Amino acid sequence: MIPNPEAFTQQHLPRWIEMRRRLHQLAEVSGEEVRTAAQIAEWLEKTGPDELHTGLGGCGIIAVYGPESAPKRVMLRAELDGLPIADPPEWDHRAENPQAGHKCGHDGHMMNLVALAEYLGAHPPKNLRVILVFQQAEETGIGAARIIETEVFRRLKPDVIFALHNLPGYPKHSIVLKSGVFASASTGLIVRLKGATSHAAHPNDGTSPGPALAQLMQLFPAIPGQYLPVQEQGLITVIHARLGEIAFGTAPGEAVLMATFRAPETRTVQNMLAKARQLAAATARTHSLEVEFDTTEVFEASVNEPELCRLAEQIAEKQGLKVIRKDQPFMWSEDFGRFSSYGPTLLFGLGAGKEHPQLHSRAYDFPDELLETGVRMLAELLFS
Repeated sequence: MIPNPEAFTQQHLPRWIEMRRRLHQLAEVSGEEVRTAAQIAEWLEKTGPDELHTGLGGCGIIAVYGPESAPKRVMLRAELDGLPIADPPEWDHRAENPQAGHKCGHDGHMMNLVALAEYLGAHPPKNLRVILVFQQAEETGIGAARIIETEVFRRLKPDVIFALHNLPGYPKHSIVLKSGVFASASTGLIVRLKGATSHAAHPNDGTSPGPALAQLMQLFPAIPGQYLPVQEQGLITVIHARLGEIAFGTAPGEAVLMATFRAPETRTVQNMLAKARQLAAATARTHSLEVEFDTTEVFEASVNEPELCRLAEQIAEKQGLKVIRKDQPFMWSEDFGRFSSYGPTLLFGLGAGKEHPQLHSRAYDFPDELLETGVRMLAELLFS
């Protein structure tokens, strides 16, 4: 049992809030988290970790507390990156980069782990090895893999891996749990259609991909309802389409369609992708077009160990927190899913308030009052 975590948290909470807001000001998009990582490393170094590794797979950081001989190794993960969404200009702690913002709460998630690092530095664990991971590029689905591929991660071999994510739309400070798949798998598909340009005065002299593009924009979202078994969930969202160039004298010869494929099971995502490629190829042939495919932002499903869900529920109830058990997985994805292949994992939700602005919206900001709840939940999970 950790000695008096409540007193430690209350003593340092005002300072942690200021530190969280500093991280918010440093917001950087995926793969560019240089200043954020430098600030995290500076704070971690002051806590006196047994190991501190920076520059992992780019900007990733791992800090280790506790002896190498400890019988249990527990990993906690937070995310370094923000989103290309600007803060409102009137915010005092708005991001210094006008092209970025912490609109998913990763600044709060990072601060939870930095606060725990301060606690672990003041109360070094003797029978536990704690591994704090700050991964880059969560939003694009490539950061976790880069951490996992490092020699440092392979050597540390965590027995169990935890993470939390704040969730607007749920009562503030509530704990949201789902055994099995918590967050869905997803993949981005890029379809490139190529025909032939012509003068806009003579469009019949070329081959426009416009009709095929319009067809596919309707066909793709209908795939889950038409081709998936009734018992399987799936969602396809068209997120971008482009036809030709802005040249009023030219009929288009190329088009691009982008869509995100989501499902609780990776196999379902693959089945939907295969059907989409088949439909796109057939449509391209009908319109005498060439077609090419690329995939991007591949996320694995985040899978929770049932026993860890029960443990989190017990801890939450002991702390007097409302527990919400979900029947269905979330359709959004989290790069934490990569870690599910390397040991038992638990990703749980921390309610940010029923009326709080949603994730990825311009008005969103991490609620500072969640810091205390997040730190206490993660601390109890560590030492349970």
